[in-house]
Parts: sequence; structure tokens; C-alpha cells
Amino acid sequence: MLTRCLVRETPLIAACQSGNEKIVQLLLLRYKGCDVNQKGGDVNQSKGMMQTPLTAACDRNDENIVELLIDADGEVNKVDGQGKTHLTAACKWGNEKIVQLLMENGCAVKQVDGTTETPLTAACYLKNESIVQFLMDKGCEIDGKGQTPLTAACENKGNEKIVELLISNGCDVNKIDGNGDTPLTAAKKKSNSNIEQLLINKVNEVDVGVDEYQMNNKGETPLTAACKRSNENIVELLLDAGSDINEIKYKG
Repeated sequence: MLTRCLVRETPLIAACQSGNEKIVQLLLLRYKGCDVNQKGGDVNQSKGMMQTPLTAACDRNDENIVELLIDADGEVNKVDGQGKTHLTAACKWGNEKIVQLLMENGCAVKQVDGTTETPLTAACYLKNESIVQFLMDKGCEIDGKGQTPLTAACENKGNEKIVELLISNGCDVNKIDGNGDTPLTAAKKKSNSNIEQLLINKVNEVDVGVDEYQMNNKGETPLTAACKRSNENIVELLLDAGSDINEIKYKG
């Protein structure tokens, strides 16, 4: 049996972190007792900065090692000591092959990691349209508990195609995420008037009503926030959508 090292990681995890495929193969072939699902340190411990071999390979974006570990009976639904899932880690890197490998081998698409981040949220934040579509085709959760996929898609300049895809599949355009943002306030942060226009236009296309008065966790409506940040185009857009210039909203 391979022994644990003093830095709370197994030799197999260390090899996966370094991306050395030959050493990974050597460990798996020579030591039949090598645990491909073990976390660093106590195998039963659920807390601490510890990875599984498969998490380490996904974090490194290494397709070959991921495939080696899965072939050696690596558990695709196991979470590491940080509560991180393999699928979410793969989606953060935008590696379609790893995502497909995990899914083909029984990975749960609705699994939420310890930070309440879903695979779909990770893919939306990265703006990876093909992975977003793939996950939705597999029946993933549309609205997350932390940052939602829609707010993630609206942030960082946004991705109009992903935003439209999420809304057309029933994503709540008024949902406040775990960070206290709505899709409108998330889009507003980067002055993305195209995304804001898309959200408001969906009022007539989908059976939802974008609430121009919906507050974030700072008690700001989209109009108030846009005025604070001198976003002239977005102020005009919100006024055209019917926002009341005399409306006062309070938090709490």
C-alpha cells in the first residue's frame, strides 16, 4: 500500500498535481492497493485543503490522467476535502472532453459542490456556450443556491447567447443569488446595456416580468445603482422600460 506523505497528500495525488502521466501509470499498475479515491491525509476526513487524485487531474485540466483514473475505478461523484466536485472543476477549465468523460461515466449533473456552485454556474461564468448547452441537455439545475448561472452569465461583460439560452429554458430573471445580485444588477456592474436590453425584452417573449425595482443586498434597484455609477445608457434603458424615477426602496 502506498504511504501518505507529510504534506497530507498521497504520492498518486502528487503525481496528478504535477501532470506526470507516466508516474500515474506506474503507481496504478505497480501498486494494486493504490487508492484512486483517497483524499490526502485521513481517508475519512471531509475538511481541509485536500484533493482526490481525480480532482487534482481536473484542476490541472489533464484529459489523459482523468481518463486513467476513471479507468482505474475513480469515483466521478466523490467530493474532495474542500467540497469540490470533479464536474465543477472541469467546467471551470472549459474542457469539453473531460466534462463528457465524467458524464459518460455516471457523473451527477445536478451535484452541487461545498461552495454551492453548480457545474452550470461555472460554465456560464467562463462563457463556454457548448458546455452550457451540453449540461442543459443533460438536465442540470437551472437556478443555483449561490451565484446563479444567469448572474454568472451576465457578469464579466456577459454572454448574450448564454443569457438568452438560460432565459428560454426557464431561468428566473428576478432571482437574487447568494451574492445578493440580480441578473440586472450583475449586467449593470460592467455597463452591459446589451444584456440589460435582452433581459428586459424577454418580458414580451417569455412569461416572466423583469422587475426593474428588484433590489440587491445593498438595497439598490438597477436604476439607483446605474445612477450611482453614471451609466447613462443603462439609465435611459431602464427609464424606457418604465422604471419610476421617484421610487424609493429600502433594505430590510
